[in-house]
Amino acid sequence: MERFGDWLLMLVAAGFMIGWVLWRLRRWLHDPPGAKLRGLARAGGIEVEDNDAVALLEEHGYEVLSGKHRIPLGVVLDDGPPQPTRLYFDYLASKEDKYYLVKLERARQPTDWTASGLRERLLVYQLLFPDCDGIVVANPNERQVRKVRFQVEDGET
Repeated sequence: MERFGDWLLMLVAAGFMIGWVLWRLRRWLHDPPGAKLRGLARAGGIEVEDNDAVALLEEHGYEVLSGKHRIPLGVVLDDGPPQPTRLYFDYLASKEDKYYLVKLERARQPTDWTASGLRERLLVYQLLFPDCDGIVVANPNERQVRKVRFQVEDGET
């Protein structure tokens, strides 16, 4: 009788595990595009000291949803231990039902406005958040807002 109870317990546990895996798979398959971005929008608050940047974005028709996001990353070099690092962006904004990551231009890190400079600095954000419609670079000092979008070309040279 003891073996029957063990088998019954194993079957119940396996049933729960299979059910949980199927539930997660179904949830992953049916998440609408932008669900990750909407989660970020609920996660971060807007700091009071950034009123100039927020006002600038709102003047250009963007609604600032959240601010100051940090994305933790790990870097492994030559099979060594993972080294922690972070990637930052300043705001998540929306305009006409489209989501944009916002980077503020800083005097100590001026933006290189060439195609290769933009690729080196901003492409990582587009790759991390493919549901995003672009990256907005705002310069509150010059009252300038520029939108950057990347497109994959057909590879023929």
